[in-house]
Amino acid sequence: MSAPILVGYDRSDSSRRALQRAIERCNEKHAPLLVVAIHEAILDPTGPRAFGTMGDGSPMQGPFPEMPDVHEALQEARDLVEDGAVAKAEYAWAIGEPAALIVETAQDYEAQLVVVGHAHHGFLGKMFGADVSEEVQKHAGCPVEVVD
Repeated sequence: MSAPILVGYDRSDSSRRALQRAIERCNEKHAPLLVVAIHEAILDPTGPRAFGTMGDGSPMQGPFPEMPDVHEALQEARDLVEDGAVAKAEYAWAIGEPAALIVETAQDYEAQLVVVGHAHHGFLGKMFGADVSEEVQKHAGCPVEVVD
């Protein structure tokens, strides 16, 4: 089987269009689809123990349940993928900075193509002007298609 086409999905309009484009590319190339949803956890160092913090108590044992927003995003993606008749699809989720995790996942799975929506900005991107699609294009190591 060929390398997957990865799409970042967060339920935004641009990510829905990106998912549709990724489905089209998968059908054209007879490639599997990998849908990645990211929960962007913003940690408050002054607050109580937060999900994903290290060294502040006894270790938690996995597997960890999907975060509610990620669960909803992946369920919506599954429904859209079923409608698109992709031969094979996998779904993954992570917690952290979207651009870095999309790039890491693309490299781990040796994706042949990454498809992302243009309008999504992560929290740090909103604060400092970085754009998820720009960061993915710079670092993915494979072609990246940005959908408006």
